[in-house]
Amino acid sequence: MRARWLMLAGVAVGLVVPNVMADPPARVGRLNLINGAVSFRPAGVDDWAPAEPNRIVTTGDGLWIDDNSRAEVHVGSTAVRFGPQTAFDFENVDDQTLQGRLAQGRVSVRIRLVDEGQAYEIDTPNGALSLTRTGDYRIEVGRDGNQSRLTVWSGGAEVMSAGSSFQVREHQVATITGADSPTFDLEDVGPRDDWDHWCAGRDRREDNSQSLRYVSREMPGYEDLDDAGHWIADAEFGNVWVPDRVAPDWAPYHMGHWVWRDPWGWSWIDYAPWGFAPFHYGRWAYVRSRWAWSPFAIGVAIVARPIFAPALVAFIGGARWNIGIIGGAVAWVPLGPGEVYRPAYAVSNTYIRNVNITNVTNVTNITNVTNVTNTTVINNYRNINVHNAVMAVPVTAMAGGQNLARVAVPVTRQQLMAAPAPAFAPHIAPTREAVIGVGLHGSASGQIVAPPPRLLNRQVVAKIAPPPKPIPFAAQQQVLAANNGTPLELQQQAQLRQTTQSLQSTGAGQFRPATIGTGLKPVRANLAPAIKVAPVSGGGFVQFESHGTTDTMQTTGAGQTTSGAGTGGHTTYHGTTGTTQTTGAGQTTSGAGTGGHTISRGATGTTQTTGAGQTTSGAGTGGHTTYHGTTGTTQTTGTAKAPPTPKPTPKH
Repeated sequence: MRARWLMLAGVAVGLVVPNVMADPPARVGRLNLINGAVSFRPAGVDDWAPAEPNRIVTTGDGLWIDDNSRAEVHVGSTAVRFGPQTAFDFENVDDQTLQGRLAQGRVSVRIRLVDEGQAYEIDTPNGALSLTRTGDYRIEVGRDGNQSRLTVWSGGAEVMSAGSSFQVREHQVATITGADSPTFDLEDVGPRDDWDHWCAGRDRREDNSQSLRYVSREMPGYEDLDDAGHWIADAEFGNVWVPDRVAPDWAPYHMGHWVWRDPWGWSWIDYAPWGFAPFHYGRWAYVRSRWAWSPFAIGVAIVARPIFAPALVAFIGGARWNIGIIGGAVAWVPLGPGEVYRPAYAVSNTYIRNVNITNVTNVTNITNVTNVTNTTVINNYRNINVHNAVMAVPVTAMAGGQNLARVAVPVTRQQLMAAPAPAFAPHIAPTREAVIGVGLHGSASGQIVAPPPRLLNRQVVAKIAPPPKPIPFAAQQQVLAANNGTPLELQQQAQLRQTTQSLQSTGAGQFRPATIGTGLKPVRANLAPAIKVAPVSGGGFVQFESHGTTDTMQTTGAGQTTSGAGTGGHTTYHGTTGTTQTTGAGQTTSGAGTGGHTISRGATGTTQTTGAGQTTSGAGTGGHTTYHGTTGTTQTTGTAKAPPTPKPTPKH
């Protein structure tokens, strides 16, 4: 069957549109490979713990890869591989931006898709490295932080530091030395070494995945399905995946533990090597006396940008459910095909529709969920009567992030029917252990490898403004307890940011703006000089933003300068040599050169914005007509309200 591709409503160019509800990103990372001693530090805590496969990776998380060790993280279709003695922080992980802080070590990045408006940036002590095209990249930072190297095997990149920038083309190596007065060199690449061959082998494994016939490459975890199961066609559910080599009484969401992840709250970590995609996307059904995972409802096209969910289950019970356990018990059952997932975290109705529409084709059912209370009837769930489908554990075990297979308790049919009605959230406040994630190892104590202290605050050069510091879990814990384990709403987050002392600083001490300095100096006379970039407002960092359905970035391509934006003015994202100028109160003119993009362009029409929110021309076929108001917001009119024409994700 030939794959069809679907773009969700409210999505432009495959990117989920931010809104006033501050919906969480659809894209996350997955820690999918660990060889040797690797440690993980979740955002919001300072504690390091042994890394475990299938950890959810998002903004603010840190990794330390010790001697003779390796790790790999997938963010959508992008693979990031880490060599030994590497200290890396995920500064920003969302639908538009993947930005990392490399204080020391070696990282290789394989980018398979770059949508318009997306940014990939690795910040090093010597320069900000923008990976501008699909391709293969290798970045290295020396132990003393005095030198960084960027190898472009394929693709293209920009290096920015000390107020200037230069381009690195395919088959070139850039070396940046020094911090205050950096120099640079540009040479041809040499032969690949063992590390590069290992990375290439990992890429080939992904390229040859048969599961790409059934799911999108943007779904983390697809690459592990081939070795662990097989696909079958089912008359009721369509193409489903069946795990091999599982116990006869195996059931989904049994072998693992819960962790607390902002902004989603309780999130499932499965112990199976393949246990990511089937637990954060799709639904589970009991088919022909075995469990099968359905990524999409029958007849639904493959979704190019699937939306991550922390766990697709319905919760049962709680502290007041008495089944002979002190403190109560909590249980859950996997959602089946057609059953609506209602997030416990605050989201818009559009988000609820988009996270469900691929598995719940009856939109009325989704709409009803957004308008009803937090209860339903237990017998309404498809899997509730399947043997061993329900998993029950003590409340304290879930709250502590424990390995749940060790503490599971049997539940009779009578006890299940007497339980409180199923809920969207378990109403259990997390502990520090649930944030760190001790479930697989049983303890957060013992010998844990951690990066040397000198690397924790080593300053790096950044082009894109780093996001605000995560709110420490210690500051959230009391409020979460009062919320009965419901993630914080925006107003609560804002209040905590105002009252938490550690958040009063911006955190920019770890970052030095790439747009400020005396310029990069070539080390050889025959090297072309770096191009001077104009300073920008906001502390010298580029403000990468998204308004409405159009992504904007206050910068230019190839080191071109822009004028200062007036009230509400924004410059736009553009390509390698395209330029955009912003003046006055939002007036935008565009001169897209080779690889450049205007802010809004259809098949035949273009849009120019002038004044305080006036639109002067219509969009052509498929175009997006936008305007900037005096507050700097962007709205969409005309044909831009419709989803783009579906098309396959290109392979690389």
